[in-house]
Amino acid sequence: MMDRMEAMNGDLKQWINKDYRRVDRRHEGVDIKKCEKEGAEMRKQLNPEQSEAVEAILDALESGDGGLFFLDGPGGSGKTFVYNCLANIVIGKGLTILPMAWTGIAASLLPNGRTVVSVCKLDTNNFCKSSMLKPNSTLAKILAAISIILWDEAPMSPKASLETIDQLFRDITQVNLPFGGKVVVLGGDFRQVLPVMDTGGADEQVANCIKRSYLWNQFQVFHLKTNMRLTGGALQWKNELLEIGDGKVGAPVSGEMGIPDSLKSHGDLAEEVFGDLLSSGDVQKLAKVAILTPRNKEALEVNNSVLDRMPGTATVYLSLDEVCHKDGTVLNDSLNFTTEFLNQMTPSGMPPHELRLKKGAIVMLLRNLDVKNSLCNGTRFVIEKMGARILQCKFVSGPRQGDSVLIPRIKLNYEKRIPFTMSRLQFPIRLSFAMTINKSQGQTFEKIGLQLTEPIFSHGQLYVALSRTTTKEGIRIEAPSGKMNNVVYSEVLQ
Repeated sequence: MMDRMEAMNGDLKQWINKDYRRVDRRHEGVDIKKCEKEGAEMRKQLNPEQSEAVEAILDALESGDGGLFFLDGPGGSGKTFVYNCLANIVIGKGLTILPMAWTGIAASLLPNGRTVVSVCKLDTNNFCKSSMLKPNSTLAKILAAISIILWDEAPMSPKASLETIDQLFRDITQVNLPFGGKVVVLGGDFRQVLPVMDTGGADEQVANCIKRSYLWNQFQVFHLKTNMRLTGGALQWKNELLEIGDGKVGAPVSGEMGIPDSLKSHGDLAEEVFGDLLSSGDVQKLAKVAILTPRNKEALEVNNSVLDRMPGTATVYLSLDEVCHKDGTVLNDSLNFTTEFLNQMTPSGMPPHELRLKKGAIVMLLRNLDVKNSLCNGTRFVIEKMGARILQCKFVSGPRQGDSVLIPRIKLNYEKRIPFTMSRLQFPIRLSFAMTINKSQGQTFEKIGLQLTEPIFSHGQLYVALSRTTTKEGIRIEAPSGKMNNVVYSEVLQ
């Protein structure tokens, strides 16, 4: 198929980016009786903490008065199990449910999940302070009929998104109650990273989180503390991580702490993490290790360095960069912003101008192309074949592990912190031997290397980095100072 598309100069974007209107077909083909049965079985398996939350949520649903709930719990506490239990019970009652998450990775783990931005049409160029969904549109009518909203990874969402969606549902339902009187279930872990901000310090980050929204005091919070997945040494490590996440480890204010000898790198972090996996051809093992960095610049450098260790010659793909108007038309301003200047830019979330690839390299998708089919921002692949206009990649994890997919070049726009819009025609991927800590949230590895050439600088980064593996033995840390910072904003956890 790839060869045929290349020969025909085909463009896959018309299919990959097509709007499939999945919301209005949410329960097409769903066996309601089966959902009812599975929901009843899952309900019996809930632990006391989970059961208390589920019963309160279902009571609110039965009352018809709506209700706002937050499920607070670290990884392994069973939040996803609760979501799936609720989904089965609600669908089994013949009602509709809207499962969504802030990130594409988290959305892909929910039944028919979608991202918050896509389903509610949030205007990210306006910092999610408005929605582009028209109140009289078909989608608005569908959303107005939703019975319950599930929203995972909520702590990563800016408070503006919460408030915009509250107003959106008030508008489309014509009910002046929080979220139009819907039952809303948020979930997440405030120990993890907060919403990404382009500018501002700790105070601005805290002010931007959902706990600072006027809506927060109306949420009933349930704490899921029991770890449902781990025992023995792994459970002990998880408890140590919670101490780090709660800010109980590290010096006051700075959070500075020494690196345990058992976790220290011996000088060649890439060798310790990857070993002979780069030449062994064992893709599955290669995909289960990674190097994490606090910042984008270091991740790019590590990726290219690791690629050079792989056998074979790299294929180089150069992007086509232009300065554009907001509507996408090319701006004739080449004197002020030269092509060479644009080529040197590699903002966060954008592929590089010079994309170097090899067969067998691990890459990460940078855009939500089709969340339902696991083509979401953060999905990792291995390169199988490389054409001039199309890449054939294989999923290395998730529900589609082992499946192949074709990725075309597409236009990607960037306009944050620059006085123009840059349009880059390139494959929407990056090498993913290394990634930023923020980007790793939601991923799980057998071994990670934490490179701290630049120190950790934001809330939750150390907690997120160290919790990417289930065992302490799977971690190596390289830091020139021999120390690391555990940055925790205590006011977010209160």
